[in-house]
Amino acid sequence: MKNPTKSSEGLVLIFSILAGVFTMGTFYRMSTAVIAPDLAADLRLNAEQLGMLGGAVFYPFALLQIPTGPMLDRIGPRLVISSCAVIMALATFLFAGAHSFSVALVARGLMGLGMAPLLMGSLKVYTVRFPANKFATLMGLILCIGTLGNFLAYSPLAYLTASIGWRTCFVVAGVINSILALLTFWVLADPSPPSQKAPSEASRAGTTIGIRESARILLGSLSFWQISAMSLFRYGTVMSLQTLWLGLYLMDARGYTPVQAGNLLLLLALGNAIGNPIAGRLSDKTFRSRKWVTIWGTSVYCISLLPYTGVFTVESTLVLAALIFLTGLFNSFGNVVFSHARELYPLPIAGTAFAWINFFTVAGGALFLPVLGNIIESFPHTGRHYPAEAYELGFMVCFVSMAASLVFYAFSKKETMAH
Repeated sequence: MKNPTKSSEGLVLIFSILAGVFTMGTFYRMSTAVIAPDLAADLRLNAEQLGMLGGAVFYPFALLQIPTGPMLDRIGPRLVISSCAVIMALATFLFAGAHSFSVALVARGLMGLGMAPLLMGSLKVYTVRFPANKFATLMGLILCIGTLGNFLAYSPLAYLTASIGWRTCFVVAGVINSILALLTFWVLADPSPPSQKAPSEASRAGTTIGIRESARILLGSLSFWQISAMSLFRYGTVMSLQTLWLGLYLMDARGYTPVQAGNLLLLLALGNAIGNPIAGRLSDKTFRSRKWVTIWGTSVYCISLLPYTGVFTVESTLVLAALIFLTGLFNSFGNVVFSHARELYPLPIAGTAFAWINFFTVAGGALFLPVLGNIIESFPHTGRHYPAEAYELGFMVCFVSMAASLVFYAFSKKETMAH
């Protein structure tokens, strides 16, 4: 079959399929939140084990970012993304059949391995095939569409789990995932010429840079560490809320049913979906700044964490819903750091820069989920139900960590945007 991806319609097709694969990854990442009671009952898990299961995707996800960057720059996104999408599909079938904590843990880890290059690989494709002044907007759009995975992992998954069971849900997901893996291999088979670049970008793109020199440039840059720290703590804190602990807090401490908690978590996903393209547009067109759009947005996100800490109580469900929505909306502004990095480093190492920053991003999820699990498990509890104070202390750790990383990032180098 002829590959049509040299046309503008082909670029839309590329974007759509990459967004579809990325959406599957976000679904798996968030899926433990509303099925946590079923997992705990089926596999006899405590809070610490649930935290490990929720965080298991992030360990291989994070570690694979180190080789993923050079692989994307040298092998290319086609083989890297499609092969990892196949691994992700196989892991989904394994998870669906798991009857022990250890098998489920291995399956979740393999899911993380499979989803490792999906976003960074997509950003690499956008870097070489799409106009430079569309990068932040395209990134915002794929993150927005990817949030559909979050939506599916909340109320729809809760409804389907109640109807057909969580295992059948993951079998269906694995089939869809397999189809998307094949489509990815096909659609990236016929590369288009690189998109028109600004003169400054053309000069940046003209030199091949080796792995050792790439590492020297990135690891020797203070801004790399400041961007990475922001990514680690922003993503780690929001993943702690979104994938597990906010849902259990709503059920344990606030008395909501799994479906009601899923509906509230949908608002976090909705805020995230809306915020990503808004942040990209503000960065590309309105303020033409990566750093300051990130700072203002994530400052509001940080403040939004305070009510979850118990510093003051939000009694109204309507106000709580608005708060959760705003948490998702302004958290998404932190994704602009990838556009910040794109402006700071040479284009030949773009894939490496994205992936290495993403290593710290995903490491945040791997770190915070089990840390909060240990904090919550340390409180006296009845069965698998924990007191509000346990969750609130965990959320206070999130707030303090996020505030510290925000101050550190504020002193990073300002980007020079391409025109």
